[in-house]
Amino acid sequence: SYVFVSDDPLYINQYPPIFHYTADRRPGVQISGRFPIDIWPRALMWAFEWHDTTKDLILKRGEPLFYVRFEGPDPSAQVRLVEATKTPELETFMASIAGVSEIVGQTYSLFKTARERRPATLLVPKA
Repeated sequence: SYVFVSDDPLYINQYPPIFHYTADRRPGVQISGRFPIDIWPRALMWAFEWHDTTKDLILKRGEPLFYVRFEGPDPSAQVRLVEATKTPELETFMASIAGVSEIVGQTYSLFKTARERRPATLLVPKA
C-alpha cells in the first residue's frame, strides 16, 4: 500500500485509469476519492462497485488500478515526491485516524480535529 504525506496543504485525488485502454470494460464503476494528505495520511485503497455480477472482473498484472493527482493551493507549484521515513510520530498520527471511516460516515467532519492534533512535522525524507 502507498501512503502519501505532506507537511504543506496538499490534496490527493484518486481516480480510475481513464487514459488506459482495455479491450474489456469492467463490469461496474470504480470509486474515486479526494482527501488532504497533510492532515489525513492513510493507505490508498481500491474501491469498485460491481454492477454486473454475471461478468468476471479481470485485473491484469501491470495494468494500473488507478491514477493519482496532487492538488495544492498554487496550481503552478510543482509536487516533488520523496521516499519518507515512517517515524513514530507518523505512525501514531496515522493510527489515530485509522478505521474512523468505518464508524463515521462523513470523515470530512473530522479534518478540523485532525489538523488540531497533527504534529508540526510528519514528513521526514529517508536519508
